[in-house]
Amino acid sequence: MRQTKETFGQHLKQLRLAAGYGLRRFAALIEMKASNLCDIEHNRRAMPSEYLEPVAEALGLAQGSKEWDKFFDMARKAEELPADVQHVARRLFVPALLRTIDNAQLSDSEIKKLIEDIQGGKIPEDESR
Repeated sequence: MRQTKETFGQHLKQLRLAAGYGLRRFAALIEMKASNLCDIEHNRRAMPSEYLEPVAEALGLAQGSKEWDKFFDMARKAEELPADVQHVARRLFVPALLRTIDNAQLSDSEIKKLIEDIQGGKIPEDESR
């Protein structure tokens, strides 16, 4: 049996139910028509980006948490940055950073280590010195 990848709509519904909200009650809380929320949960409509942060907060997701990141990562459209980090792409050196990662052909595990080094406050030393 083939396992399908969880969609944003399915994930949103699971989070809503885990938070104890019915569809209509949650739709009213986030000021959205219940029919639109239903369409989003059934992947017939995309979540408007301006709703993402209020929805994440209403679901009790803590900004910067793994759950927050997963929510925004799943909500993004193909070939688009997640809404919560789009502003970072406009920073001066971000394109150069991404090109450097691409040119160096870093593996996912190497990128993960780079992230861990940054989160730990460490700047990797240049081993060529």
